[in-house]
Amino acid sequence: MSASLLPQHRILDAEQAERRFAVSADVGYPYRDFAREQEIRLYATGLTVDGDLVSRPPGIDWNPCNVIVAGDLTVSGDLSWSSYGGGCFLLVTGDLRARNIFVAGEPNVVVRGDLTVSNGVFGHDNYGILVVCGRTTARIVINTSGFNMVFAEDPQAFVMGHPNHQNVASDIDDELELEDVLATDLLDHGVANVPAIRAALVAGRSILRPGISSDAS
Repeated sequence: MSASLLPQHRILDAEQAERRFAVSADVGYPYRDFAREQEIRLYATGLTVDGDLVSRPPGIDWNPCNVIVAGDLTVSGDLSWSSYGGGCFLLVTGDLRARNIFVAGEPNVVVRGDLTVSNGVFGHDNYGILVVCGRTTARIVINTSGFNMVFAEDPQAFVMGHPNHQNVASDIDDELELEDVLATDLLDHGVANVPAIRAALVAGRSILRPGISSDAS
C-alpha cells in the first residue's frame, strides 16, 4: 500500500504543520520550501496499516507527499520510506511498530515515541536520517552508505554502522565493514547486495555470517 493511497487524511500547509507539530524541531529537510510540490498529509488519530507501507510508487523518484501521524503508527508488515529526488519526511508523534523498517536516500524519518521492530532496521544511501526520541527495540539495526541515525537511547538490538553517521556504538569493531560480517550469500562480488539484504530481513533470516552474533540476533 502506498502512502498516496491511504484514506482518511487531511492536508496541512507548512505553516499549520509547524504551528501544530513543530516539525522543524526534528526535521532538517526544508519541507517548507517544497510545500507547493509535496503536500503534507496528516493522520490526526494515528494510523494502522494492514500489510506494508511505502512512501512512493515504484519507479518514481519524487515523493508525492510528506506525512505526519499524530499518535501511533502500526504497520503489520514492512515500512519502506525512501527518496532520491530531494527528500521528504515522515513524522510520527507517538510510537512506531513494524516488522522491518527500510529507509533509503534522503528522507527524514522521525519517531517521537518508541520504535519497536520485530526484525530489522536498515538505512542506506545519500545522507537521509532516522531519529528516534524514545526507546528502540529490534533484532538488528544496519546503517550504511552515508545514511544517518540518531537514537535517544542505545537500541536494544545488534547495531552495525559507521561512527560518523550514528550517535551510538556499533557491536562490531569500527575497522570492520558491513561486508566483513554479512552472510556470504548476501554479497555480490564482495559488495553488500541491498536487495538481497532486504529480502533476507523480510523473510526473517539472520543476515550475519557464522561466528558474528549477539543476543539480539
